[in-house]
Formats: sequence, structure tokens, C-alpha cells
Amino acid sequence: MEIPMILYGDGIHDDTSAIQWYIDNSGCELLLPPPKVRYLISKPLILPSQFKLKLPRYAEIKLADGANCFMVQNKTVEKPASRLRDFLTPSQKAFWYYCDLLSIDSDDACHDFEIEGGIWNFNNKNQTQNPIYTGNFDESRYIGHGMFFYNVRNFRIANLTLKDPVNYAVMIDTASYFTFENIVFDFNDGNPIASNMDGIHLNGNCHFGTMRNLKGACYDDLIALNAHEGTGGDITNIEIDGIFAESCHSAVRLLTDDHRISHITISNVFGTYYQYCIGFTKYYPRETEGFFDAISVTNVHASKSRRLPIQEAHMGRFKHHHFPLIDIQNFTRVKRLRIDGLHRREYENPVPTVFVAKNATAEHLILRDISCENFTQSPITEVLNRGTVQTLSMADCPQNALVNEGTISKLIP
Repeated sequence: MEIPMILYGDGIHDDTSAIQWYIDNSGCELLLPPPKVRYLISKPLILPSQFKLKLPRYAEIKLADGANCFMVQNKTVEKPASRLRDFLTPSQKAFWYYCDLLSIDSDDACHDFEIEGGIWNFNNKNQTQNPIYTGNFDESRYIGHGMFFYNVRNFRIANLTLKDPVNYAVMIDTASYFTFENIVFDFNDGNPIASNMDGIHLNGNCHFGTMRNLKGACYDDLIALNAHEGTGGDITNIEIDGIFAESCHSAVRLLTDDHRISHITISNVFGTYYQYCIGFTKYYPRETEGFFDAISVTNVHASKSRRLPIQEAHMGRFKHHHFPLIDIQNFTRVKRLRIDGLHRREYENPVPTVFVAKNATAEHLILRDISCENFTQSPITEVLNRGTVQTLSMADCPQNALVNEGTISKLIP
């Protein structure tokens, strides 16, 4: 075996090669020692199958100035495949730059790996500005994400802090049997502004995942389930349990276009949100309908928040658009949605609590135990329907909680 490389951990010397050497030569697990100051890396750390990378809980590992790359990604098999990619945004084209080089074959999936511990500092102020915001995707196809996992199975990310990403802290695509737990988001500012900064972002083809005990404000979706994005495909069987955030953009966004998001449970959500708490969205202007099914939302204690100055700049055309707390947006179809235990104490914005938009359809909508303490100067509508609800069941909700300006075919008390 070669002589081990030196780990400096002084925050000055580049530790990338040394850490990667230990990953490649340490068998199935590497526990990095506490650094003198912090570890500094300038290229992505590549994790293989059946491997665990562990850092002391508060040991900092920082992306070097101007590195403009992921901090971590999984080992992949190069096997270019031809795929149809129409209607792509510049950010999606940059994403496909990576995916075109890699196998999507499940037999080649990177599997059974873990990352535990550490403060992962993406150092966003000293990287190239967020290309999703600026639209400046250079020849290197830099996309600004912190960690990137593609074609992966049975992995776990736990007990760590994700600090100051350029945009998404973690993006996964084509993944199954995964766990994110005990994650702190430490987002302080953006580059150039606080926008597009998701916490954990799932593209299409993600199944059987658990995300629990996530804390801290993100300047976009804390969790994004975006089936239309990346490789594009269904997102199914996801459990979300425990979100805690103050003045966060949104807790969970579900976005689909021509794919399905189904069998999702969202529970124990706390905090204040300046966009919406949970959004069912379509977003892309195609002649399709976003489809959601078997969604369960339980035990939510949330309200609207006042946007902070660092958040104001990126609101753009949405600056004066006051989103509801639970937002079922235009051109979406929700087959089965149950909301059980939604409690709101509102000081900032008297928008509706649950809203069905004009061109949205809810086939079976079940609402249980919805309440609101209103400390604003205007009335609040708990449930506002402007779309089409085929069957609505309500129980343990305030009298006159429902305002119907659309169509309800069947109302069950």
C-alpha cells in the first residue's frame, strides 16, 4: 500500500486528494479525525458502494473559493444513453450534461453508502453566482448544487449541517430506499440573492424514501418533490416526518407535470413560511395536468411569516402574491388528499388556510380538525374552494369554515 497522504485540516491546504485517498483505501468505512481548523476541498468527494464516510458532528468541511463543483457525489458507471429531452430549461440542460455520461441501469446503481456528521459549508459567496438565477451556464455546466446523487439505492445522510449552498443543498435523481435524518439547514445569505436555495430536492424516479427531523429555514423549498425535473418520472412512497423552520420559503413542494406523485405522508410540520407551507403545483406551461394521489398530511402547526430583507429581493412577480398555507394550484388534479390536524396561529397574513384554485380538481378531499387563531385585522377563510371538488368530507372544523366559489359535487359532514 502507498504511504498515506497527509490530512492538513488547517483550512488553508487542500485536503481533497488526501480525503479521497482514504476513501479509496479504507475498506468500507472512513472516520475523519477532528481537523485543527476545518477541512478544505476543491473537487467532489466520490463515494463508492458499501461505504460510510463519517466526520465528528461539528467538524467543518468547506468548499474552496472558486471550486464551482459539488462537494460530494456517488461513484457512477459511465454508459451514455440516448434520451428524449424536450422543453428543457438551461438548468435542466446543464443537469443532463452529467446524466448523459452516466448509466441509468439499476444494475449499475451505487448502493449502500452513508454520510454522517460534519458541517458541510458550500461557501456560496465565494463560488460563481447562482446560474439558475442568472441564467449564466458556462461550458463547465456548473449548476451550483452542494451534493449530487444519481442512480443510487439504499443510502443514508444523517446528523449533519448543510451550510450556505449556491442553490440546492442536496439533489437526488433516480433513487430508492434512502434516508435523510437529523439535518440542520444553516442558510445565511444567497449569491447573488437568497433564491433557489432548496434543502433536499428530489427529481423524478425517486421511491421509498424517509426524511425526518429537518431543522432550519431554506430560501426555497425545504423539501422539493419535483417529478417533472431531472430524468423525469414518478415519485412514490415518501415519508416526511418532522420539519421545524422559522421564516422559511416553504416546507414541502410537490411538483409534477406529466408524471405522478403518490403515496406521500407529511407529518409533524412546525413553523412559519412566507410562500406556502405545502404546495401542490404544476409550474411548467405544458398542456398537461399535474397528478397527485394518496397524500396524507397530519399534525401541522404552521402560519405565514413576514419575509426578511434578504428574502425580499428574489420574490419578483410573486412579491405581492399572497399564497395560502396549503395551496392546490391551477391545473393540478389531486385524487386522494387527507389533511388531519392543521392548526394555525396567524399574526401576519389573513390568506386562506386550505385553497383549491379555479382550474384545480380534488376528487376526494378529507379535512379533519382544522383550526385557526386569527390575530390579524381581517377575517380568515379556513377552506376556500374555487375549483372542482368531487367529494369533500369535513369534520371537527369551525362552523362556516368552508367558502365555496367553485363546484362541490358531494359534501359529507
